[in-house]
Amino acid sequence: MGLAQTQQVLAQLYTNTNFRERFFANPQVATEFELSDDEAQQLAQYARQINIFANSLKWKRLGEVRELLPRTAKVLGKDFTALFWQYAETYLPQGIKKHQEDAIAFANFLEKTTSDLVSDLVRYEKTWLLTYERDRYFQISWFRYAVHRDCKAQLAIAIWFRFPQGQLHHIVQGVGSRE
Repeated sequence: MGLAQTQQVLAQLYTNTNFRERFFANPQVATEFELSDDEAQQLAQYARQINIFANSLKWKRLGEVRELLPRTAKVLGKDFTALFWQYAETYLPQGIKKHQEDAIAFANFLEKTTSDLVSDLVRYEKTWLLTYERDRYFQISWFRYAVHRDCKAQLAIAIWFRFPQGQLHHIVQGVGSRE
């Protein structure tokens, strides 16, 4: 087994739960990576260590995303972790800003799978991430809830702006009660 094949198989085993389960049930599925049966059997002997490392990678991702979406994590509590595990099976970030892209993709997932209140809060935090790192100088968003305060049913508007090479500024204003 060459170095390139070993790296490809290990990358899949560490990041792809479906492939990992299939491989440990039947190591011959690794033939797509040009492994011999003996090589696949040898690698399968490390199932415990591979599973431990794969889980540690997923927990690290969760921790990074939790830091980037702190209010959402607080509101969802334990559901944040459960929803992240569900999401993590469908997406693996790529590139140099993996944690930010992971948080934005998870926010997109949450917007589709959570209540209006949580969806608004997620959209609020996601807009922070999008505006902070990208070449956006002005962003405006409406929210159905006062996401900047107590999340009561109150329309709110948020504005993010920055001057070129400047610091990001942010204003949120409630605009009346929905009740």
